Amino acid sequence: MIRELFDVKDALNRGDFENAVKIAEKIKDSYWKSYAFKWIAQEIVKIDPERAREIASQILISSLRNDTLLYLSYELANGEKFKEAIETAKLIEDKYSRKKALRKITNALFNTLKKKNVPVVKLGELGLSEEDVEFLKPLPPGIKYEDGKFLIDAEIIRVGEVRKGVVDVTETKFEVKDVRENLQGDFLDLTNLLEPFKSAFLEELGLKYLEEGNLVEAEGIMRKIKRGGTLPRLLFFLGRNKDVKTVVRPIDKVLLAYRLALTYNNEEALKLILEIFSQEEKLKDVLRFLSFELLEEGKRRNNKRILELSRRLFEISARVQAFQ
Repeated sequence: MIRELFDVKDALNRGDFENAVKIAEKIKDSYWKSYAFKWIAQEIVKIDPERAREIASQILISSLRNDTLLYLSYELANGEKFKEAIETAKLIEDKYSRKKALRKITNALFNTLKKKNVPVVKLGELGLSEEDVEFLKPLPPGIKYEDGKFLIDAEIIRVGEVRKGVVDVTETKFEVKDVRENLQGDFLDLTNLLEPFKSAFLEELGLKYLEEGNLVEAEGIMRKIKRGGTLPRLLFFLGRNKDVKTVVRPIDKVLLAYRLALTYNNEEALKLILEIFSQEEKLKDVLRFLSFELLEEGKRRNNKRILELSRRLFEISARVQAFQ
């Protein structure tokens, strides 16, 4: 199985995308087949968005499929391929992830319109239709849509300008600045926000504090979060969070485990990695994935410790499988 994954990587490195697909289709394990399709879709999205969507749609593991489609929509939005980005976002089954994707596309559109530095932009210039605009609503302050045109308010900040009070487009009706000013001790009234939006918003606020070097406030915000990700992961490595289990979002759990593997000694890394994924239903698959990634990293660095950790993780995954 690992050999087949290596073959997929090699084919992608050579730019032989269709051969990579053929190799991936032969992988029997659904989890690793899904990862192979994920790699392929992410690699070709800028070259052939439609083919990337087609491959991503074949991913059997729903969480990986949603993550992949989210990544593709981000890449397309960053490349100002808004029509393709919207079509990709529509395929995301998870409502929260789909909302994130569409908000990212709206933000990217907002930035593109600012760069044009003109008061009116026709839909055709962006390759969009009336239906597409409906998916992007609500539009950011300063932009209106009427009669097939985006109308850009003159008060929008032009490229290169800096002005206090610019509204940042977020997934909520609240502004980080407003909440920061009204935060009093343990009191923060976000009763109108439901999970997971409340935790996502709080984490954004905590990350703002972290960027400013305010570890005390960032740590305080972390204690209010029910579903954490990036914030508790970063605070763990800053010594302000001792519980790895507070990191719950899948991508942040994997990133934390990978960083632990590279920086801690093998015994400590193994202990913490198993603690992170103690409630993971597909523990064997996660451990195999880490083992595979660390095998590549160990070879690249010619690092015996990392190679040994890779071997031990693979052995543990085999034992887990034997008991299932």
